[in-house]
Amino acid sequence: MAINTQLDRRIVEVLGDLTIDKERVRNLRIRDARTVTTFVEEWLVSRYQRPDKTDEAVYQDITAFMSQHLPTKNEKEIIKNRIINGESIVLLDIFNVRVDISKGKRFVTIPCLDENRAETSNVLLDEHPGLLSGGQWGAGRLQLRQDGKDRNVIELIEFRPMQSGQVRLQAIVDARAAFTTEEWLAVLIRTMGYEPDAYSASERRQMLLRLLPLVQKNLNMIELAPKGTGKSFVFSNLSRHVWLNSGGALTRAQLFKNMSTKEEGLMARFDLLVLDEGQSIEFKGADDIHAKFKDYLESGQYSVGHDKTTSECGLMILANIDLDYRGLPTRPDYIRQLPEMFHDDALLDRFHGIVAGWEIPRIQTAHFAQGPGIKADVFGEYAHQIRTASHALFPYGEAPSLKGDTRDVKAVERLARALSRLYMLNPEHPEYDEYVLQPAIALRERVRTQLAALNPSEFSPEIRIDR
Repeated sequence: MAINTQLDRRIVEVLGDLTIDKERVRNLRIRDARTVTTFVEEWLVSRYQRPDKTDEAVYQDITAFMSQHLPTKNEKEIIKNRIINGESIVLLDIFNVRVDISKGKRFVTIPCLDENRAETSNVLLDEHPGLLSGGQWGAGRLQLRQDGKDRNVIELIEFRPMQSGQVRLQAIVDARAAFTTEEWLAVLIRTMGYEPDAYSASERRQMLLRLLPLVQKNLNMIELAPKGTGKSFVFSNLSRHVWLNSGGALTRAQLFKNMSTKEEGLMARFDLLVLDEGQSIEFKGADDIHAKFKDYLESGQYSVGHDKTTSECGLMILANIDLDYRGLPTRPDYIRQLPEMFHDDALLDRFHGIVAGWEIPRIQTAHFAQGPGIKADVFGEYAHQIRTASHALFPYGEAPSLKGDTRDVKAVERLARALSRLYMLNPEHPEYDEYVLQPAIALRERVRTQLAALNPSEFSPEIRIDR
């Protein structure tokens, strides 16, 4: 399938303001001036681009905006000094609010200032509840407030969210009807920032499997691949509802709950927790974390002390593995290249699927998007909404009734629901088996092969499921 000018034109005509020219965004090289995520970059371009403006003029406007409202780390003391001098400052950042019940305060974290004790009002939080749900990119106005005789506090007094708010799901459902399934896959690949024509049909489908935990709650997956295939890029750039951990030791308090502050951990605050560099992940208190992972991946609940937490967060492990000259894993038990915790068949059995990242080529310049796709922030909010949308609002996410091993059936059904949501295909559609059910079975089959390699006396590598 060739992605041609006619299809590009249809993407813009059908999806309208939900799209952006990914190639133009890349050519503007905003990231050369400042490190920002894709959804921030695209928001800035959308704000300043006009049909009659040159790329140079757009770039100048954006960099001028960033220099004023997106300070570098070495400018943070200058900004703080301006605030102390009485200025009201507007900053573009990811603002996050946590509520401290014991102190009766709402503390704001402002990363560009290394500030985590700023404050805000309940009125502002009523207007922008996203600030309480893992943080939100936007323009925040800050000013100094006296709190008692000798204490000054930075206060967030206004906030304008940068991301799209609620996406009208019916608009996306209606748009999908204008594309064939392969064309819709091309739209999604473009949305990820890549060029569909640069990949084979099987490579496109493998890449899109990365999106499944974004659209399906409590989906647990592993991707194993060599370096340079773009594993982590998708998760750090498409959605504010994803937390990507790129290294360093993780503690129980970070993952689940901090009993000292009563602050919920990452597993309770995001749609998806991604652990990158999985082959070298370190856990402090690994035995306790191991037990909690087993409990959570099975039930969607975990306990810390006397507190029990229920969450819809999925878990994605990204890891590099060694490949042979054919581009295949060098050993049949490739799961053993992950930390010892994941060699436990009882834990591995709770993962729904393994993505064969070794079938995705290393990223080259030809792989970058060369036309329009859905804006990253729009897709991030759309994916977040369809995880829990009612069937009346989003009539996809169905799986056939299956029979077989309980965990295999549960995994395949959950993966099929995710693929159904992503491609908008239900079981009655003639392409459902090819695009949804068979890929779901293949994802679970890779888990079975690794279970058999770890414990051949209990697990067979074949998956036996009947409809």
